[in-house]
Amino acid sequence: GVESLMRIVTVDFETYYADDYSLSSMQTDAYILDPRFEVIGVGVKVDSAPTDWFSGTRAEVYNWLHAIDWSDSAILAHHTQFDGFILTQHFDIRPKLWLDTLSMFRALYPYLPSASLAAMSAHLRLGAKGNEVVQAKNKRRTDFSSEELAAYGSYCRNDVELTYAAFKQMLHGVPAQEISIIDMNVRMFVEPMLQLDVPKLTEYRDTILATKRQLQEDSGFARDVLMSNDKFAEALRHFGIDPPMKVSKRTGKSAYAFAKTDEDFVDLLEYPDSRVQALVAARLGNKSTIAETRAEKFIETASRGRGFPIYLNYWGARVTGRDSGGNSINTQNLPSRGKDKVLREAIVAPRGFVIVVGDSSNIELRVNLTMSGHTDYLDRIRMYDTQGDAATSDLYCEFASELYGREILKENKLERTIGKIAELSLGYGAGAEAFRRMLFAQAGIRWELEQCQPVVDLYRERHPKVRRLWNFCHDTVIQAIASGNALLPVDYAGWFFTTDEGLTIINQLGIHYHNLRRSAEGEWEYDVGRKVSRLYGPKMVENMSQHAARHVVMWQAARFSQRYPVVLKVHDEIVSCVPEDQGDECAAYLLECLRTAPDWCNGLLPLNGEVGIGRTYAEAK
Repeated sequence: GVESLMRIVTVDFETYYADDYSLSSMQTDAYILDPRFEVIGVGVKVDSAPTDWFSGTRAEVYNWLHAIDWSDSAILAHHTQFDGFILTQHFDIRPKLWLDTLSMFRALYPYLPSASLAAMSAHLRLGAKGNEVVQAKNKRRTDFSSEELAAYGSYCRNDVELTYAAFKQMLHGVPAQEISIIDMNVRMFVEPMLQLDVPKLTEYRDTILATKRQLQEDSGFARDVLMSNDKFAEALRHFGIDPPMKVSKRTGKSAYAFAKTDEDFVDLLEYPDSRVQALVAARLGNKSTIAETRAEKFIETASRGRGFPIYLNYWGARVTGRDSGGNSINTQNLPSRGKDKVLREAIVAPRGFVIVVGDSSNIELRVNLTMSGHTDYLDRIRMYDTQGDAATSDLYCEFASELYGREILKENKLERTIGKIAELSLGYGAGAEAFRRMLFAQAGIRWELEQCQPVVDLYRERHPKVRRLWNFCHDTVIQAIASGNALLPVDYAGWFFTTDEGLTIINQLGIHYHNLRRSAEGEWEYDVGRKVSRLYGPKMVENMSQHAARHVVMWQAARFSQRYPVVLKVHDEIVSCVPEDQGDECAAYLLECLRTAPDWCNGLLPLNGEVGIGRTYAEAK
């Protein structure tokens, strides 16, 4: 275990903050690299020894910290991206391993609304976190009296002790692989390797602004259109979008859902058509689109001169455990094609280095088919994997061929795209309307509802074992979890079992369906964070597919990281950055990792991937 291999040094910084300068209103790296940044004091605990507190000038803190032996140490904090970034950027301290109780708590208790130190300490019954930090607002170090500074030191020491106690209590529940992944996530941010191309980003941002102005003029986004519900709804229909609707709480009647709190409406800010983004952003009174905001954030980050710190929330997706983007920059969904691909083109390797990207081939599809026991499809996937680039057909072509009644090959791009979207999207129970939306959102294909229904029917006819798994989950598994019936086998690959709280792959962190119950309408629902979510068979299969795929890719990333650095992860993508002369060797090993499955897959899951090398993220992808 971690404890037996190296010393654990628990760290907590107390820093200056003010009404107009705080971590809650700024990006983490922006706050720490701001000229106003100041360390008030720092608490340090080496293994189980009592916590030491030190307060002094920056030079004095530097010298005090460097008097500690950091060799062969793991650094532990609560929100280690914060404390770790201070250590690397201000004090030039880099340990062998980064540990983080925030990440551990989020994974073990994803259904709780908060993972703050106070919430964690209360839930684990470790003791109370103080509130002296509130009294420190707007105060520089020299503004504290000796009594106030001593009280602040006691507050900090208590935070350190709570963090260490939480770590000790939770460590037994977090597999060693996950400790490696937490370290990987922290290191991407606190020891960044990637760079940003500012001239390219600036040109891109300026082009967006000019295009937006022109689009607003061309589309007639006059004030009366934006302010009138009926006229605005007509503008949305002009772009082929059915205006989102809701039932008004005030009148009980159907009304347009055009408010900032209406999720379906806000989702249109990420619609593929930038004209729709501009129209919706203007309606909300927000003058920027997602692309423009992201370009601005990239430029701001680059201006701080410390590379491109990648901030990922470990276990950000509370149910499936996938990472989510943090720090106001979501690197999990950067466009890979079209004009917005510039964001990927602007992520570059340092001089003398290359970026190596490995992309797992349709892993969710493979996982779903394996769990469902569709060995017929899995055999054909293995055949196509063996053929490699020489393959003229694949599962997508096969589906499209049945749909169109003629042979569809990879060269028939439109028909194959429809087959691809069907195979990748209909495995989770989507109906004709959802499929119609996916066709347009993913490929800009406009179909009527009556064209989509035969595709849904064909998918369900061709995939009887997928439907069988949906039904088994809906009719049996959900009831078993609600009844506390643990260790019921769930899927046909022998991966998932029920627990009294959800699902688990043995010896892995699992899926929580906290407080699973029937609603007043008779539907299954559970608590996650501050929300209540519905659960039904196909939705559970989707959760299982994404969760299993997450564990596979993270296992591959952890294995790969023992040889090469992982500088970015994007769901089913692993990104590294290595010296130019190591590029080919790194790419070969990454492909080997992407084709290898963990032992719990029981040798049933066929895996493959694509690997590329380039000076930029886009070139490598």
